[in-house]
Amino acid sequence: MEKRTNYEKFIIDDFNIIANEFDKKGYSVKDTTDFETYKGWLEQGRKVKTGNKGLRLESSKSYPKPFYQYNSPQLDDKGRRVYRYCKKTFVLFHIEQTECINA
Repeated sequence: MEKRTNYEKFIIDDFNIIANEFDKKGYSVKDTTDFETYKGWLEQGRKVKTGNKGLRLESSKSYPKPFYQYNSPQLDDKGRRVYRYCKKTFVLFHIEQTECINA
């Protein structure tokens, strides 16, 4: 089984919500290649155009996050890391809000 990042899980779990929110802003979403995070667009050789604001979305599901206390991972009685389940917030940009870096 392939291990997925929280972002990958988020776009699979909440694709319809993401598409609807972008539709409200006037952007058409056909598949997962139509949107990405700021860092994701940079990795693909694109940059967000000046003045564009991202769409802030919170995941509908909770994802595990290691719990830290005083900059150290908190451990349970058996010496294992303690995890908390939290919703994650992502800021997404539509491809129409970006341009090629080398353009």
